[in-house]
Amino acid sequence: MFQNFIGKDGFIWWIGVVERQDDPLGLRRHKVRIFGWHTDNKSVLPDADLPWAMPVYPINTNKTFSTPTVGQWVLGFFMDGESGQFPIYM
Repeated sequence: MFQNFIGKDGFIWWIGVVERQDDPLGLRRHKVRIFGWHTDNKSVLPDADLPWAMPVYPINTNKTFSTPTVGQWVLGFFMDGESGQFPIYM
């Protein structure tokens, strides 16, 4: 009944903290440590091993977009569901 419905079928929302913002491609991606998904032990999972989180840009903007800084919390979801390797942040 609820097939392909946001919130069902493996769609996962998350909250995390920005750990790095030095995107080598300049796409405003961030390394985000997701609460309850990634360990907070940085010797087990260093920041460098976190997947890059892609931003969702507002469509009604004047081409200005303020990216979060290290230490700020962001909300997002996984594009690849329970695999958790393609995070998107808002």
